[in-house]
Amino acid sequence: MPKTFTPGERYKKNYDERDIEQTVEAIKKGLSRKQASKEYGIPRATLQFRLSNKFKKTGHGPLPILTQDEEELLVH
Repeated sequence: MPKTFTPGERYKKNYDERDIEQTVEAIKKGLSRKQASKEYGIPRATLQFRLSNKFKKTGHGPLPILTQDEEELLVH
């Protein structure tokens, strides 16, 4: 059963990107998702999403239109 929060109470995650990466590596080495979730304190759904094909880590903002060389040519 999911945890319910009282009014004014919020969920605060106690892990960061590095923790998720370490947990994913442990799963790839053979640790079960459920056990990894318990040991590392990361929700199982988060781990399942990260291991799925739907997750794609991208940079911020749109891709540059000009190459680095073209940009240098315009600057000088």
